[in-house]
Amino acid sequence: MVVSASVLVSLSLHASQGSTAHTCQQSVSTFLDNPNKSTLAALSGLRDSTCWDVIGSSNTDLNRLNEWAEKGNPWAAQYVANHLKRLDGGNLEDALRALGQFSEHDMEGLLILASRGGLSSGELTDALTMLPLNLGDDSAAQLKALAARRELVMGVTRKDLAQQKAEALKAIDDFASEIRAKSNR
Repeated sequence: MVVSASVLVSLSLHASQGSTAHTCQQSVSTFLDNPNKSTLAALSGLRDSTCWDVIGSSNTDLNRLNEWAEKGNPWAAQYVANHLKRLDGGNLEDALRALGQFSEHDMEGLLILASRGGLSSGELTDALTMLPLNLGDDSAAQLKALAARRELVMGVTRKDLAQQKAEALKAIDDFASEIRAKSNR
């Protein structure tokens, strides 16, 4: 039996992709069980788009990732931030909201993500102004949450984050003004 070179290459490529997907699934599971520097490095060291597809195609995995970021895990927040551009709709809103809640644990860390290009100016603004859903239409609670975030921004003293700090303060102040204007109608 004669097998052409193109068939062998095709079979080899398919086997390689299957192996990568399996390895990604294992790395994703390990990372979502315990996001840390080494599990992020293992996940990021693989074909990133393939591994992100494992997470991005599962609401359960996305929710777990967002929950870690909400709780202040810097490795999960970094992974979320690096993949925002691959999200849309409700999944994007959930991720931005998770990064906003991450900021309540580590505002400096969020500003560092923005300074290193992990978050655009618009994404930083959205993250800081996307409040937890449980605040709903309670303008007083929303203003209180924004005031707390503003205080955290004010507490960042690193000079190399001055631009991100100014953007964050403007975003928070502008959104607080919108909320006040709506509540005074």
